[in-house]
Amino acid sequence: MKKRKVTALVMALVLGSVAFSGCGKKETESKYKIYYVNEEQGEVLAEGFVPSEETTQTMLEEMTEKLNKKNAEGHTLLPENIEIQSCVDDDGMIRVDFNQEYHDLNPVDEVLLRASIVKDYVQIPNIYLVTITAEGTPIVDSQGQEIGAMSLDSFLENTGKEIMAYQYKELNLYFTNEEGNQLVPEARQVYYNGNTPIEKVIVEQLLRGPGESGHYATLPSDTRIVGVSVADGIAYVNLGKQFVDEALPVDAQIPIYSIVNSLIDAGNVSQVQISINGDTSLLFKDKVDMNQLFQVNHELEKGGED
Repeated sequence: MKKRKVTALVMALVLGSVAFSGCGKKETESKYKIYYVNEEQGEVLAEGFVPSEETTQTMLEEMTEKLNKKNAEGHTLLPENIEIQSCVDDDGMIRVDFNQEYHDLNPVDEVLLRASIVKDYVQIPNIYLVTITAEGTPIVDSQGQEIGAMSLDSFLENTGKEIMAYQYKELNLYFTNEEGNQLVPEARQVYYNGNTPIEKVIVEQLLRGPGESGHYATLPSDTRIVGVSVADGIAYVNLGKQFVDEALPVDAQIPIYSIVNSLIDAGNVSQVQISINGDTSLLFKDKVDMNQLFQVNHELEKGGED
């Protein structure tokens, strides 16, 4: 199962550049770690993990066993009364089933636990996705939406107590087809820090690229986000020169309206200005005048009309 086939799941929360707390120098140097929730401190901690063999099945079994027990300092690696009942590898996706008590977790601990479990298991060779159930029932988010498969990309950076500031939103992101001449929508669920404008989150998600088969990237993945701001219904997106210098081989309008349609679909803005290091006086791919306020273009959407 390839990572590019991750379906439209991507929420946003704790896994990127998270400042997880370690448990000693030796464990900090370990190749693998066990991430777990410290309920008293409301954060995710980490300790070293050394498997007897670096094989998928061995690591799966030993990691699950370790998660169900206490560590050397007496910390419970899973919240009180929570245990993993089964953990099965399904062609690159781990299916983790917790006991019924999982449903009793408060929202903060639940999201932290979910993030730590994903972070744990995707370290295992050939494992890319994690799904979680409780007594065989799929778990749901705070909006009552069923949570599907999760990957590292399902979570944006965060530290423990900041999870309180996280918000949920379902986005429609616009990528392109194989020919690079149409926009194709991709639903994506994100949890994001409420201190971050959703418009910036959208641009970040576009840079991460699509998760569905048949969808293709519209923006160079290493494009620097100089800044994203909103005023009077207009989103101002300031990107680095990579957007121009490393532009992908797609029609000139596709990268522009990938951003524009995605931002306007979120509902906070009706127009978008895109600049390169603050400069709008250029023709993108010698075709698109950047010195304008862009509005939604449904004609570029597959099967769409303006």
